[in-house]
Amino acid sequence: MFFWIGFFLMLTGTILSFKERDFLLKLHFIGISDTVGAILIILHLIAKGWDIPKLVLMMILILIWSPFLSHVLAKTYVRMGKK
Repeated sequence: MFFWIGFFLMLTGTILSFKERDFLLKLHFIGISDTVGAILIILHLIAKGWDIPKLVLMMILILIWSPFLSHVLAKTYVRMGKK
């Protein structure tokens, strides 16, 4: 069940990003939907009994790196004078 919810969130965020013209709004849609979708998919794999320590480490890395990289992209975009 977590897999399909995560997949739907990732797909929805990607489709919404195609409809918007503003880069920062696209980044917002994709950053949030992909982070939450990936976490839900990892939770599904944990529930199925896959290698739990590796999946927990992967989840922690996604929770740290995804918002950080979105912030770096947004800050670079603004500093280059696009906004």
